[in-house]
Amino acid sequence: MILDFKLSTNRHTIRVSAPQGELEAEIRNIVGYHRLSKQIVAIGDTAEDIRRTAPKYWEQNGAYIEFVHPFDFEEALAALDQFEPLIVARIVQWLADKAFANMKRSSFKRMLLSPWVDRVDYDLQLEGYEKLPADTRRQLIRHLKKLLVAARRLRINGETILGR
Repeated sequence: MILDFKLSTNRHTIRVSAPQGELEAEIRNIVGYHRLSKQIVAIGDTAEDIRRTAPKYWEQNGAYIEFVHPFDFEEALAALDQFEPLIVARIVQWLADKAFANMKRSSFKRMLLSPWVDRVDYDLQLEGYEKLPADTRRQLIRHLKKLLVAARRLRINGETILGR
């Protein structure tokens, strides 16, 4: 089965659509990640949200969690040395995995074969992406290609990066 995954971003929001995975969402463009492990701990949630919903986790890890606006490429240009293309790629991967998990499989056999036969067509619309330096765009593409193993096609702002 082919999953049509569309992600569009701007400075304020991340919109994702994956009809086959019954995923339609609009999320605030804010991500909390653990500085030491580089693991994403929150997408769309603020520090206050985490303090309220997971107080014990916050107490143990709050000092190591940094909040960024990963798809605010204007902000990234101002502090390019702090921009993490890997975080952007991991967000795309996490949202696609969430859509995959929601997909309805017709049989148990189909579910078992899913990792080998299901593929994703990624269509990313990233506002301000073209303003990033070429080297930064190459890093982001490298991370996307590495993390999006089920990709049949990857397009960024209409340009085909992978597939046909």
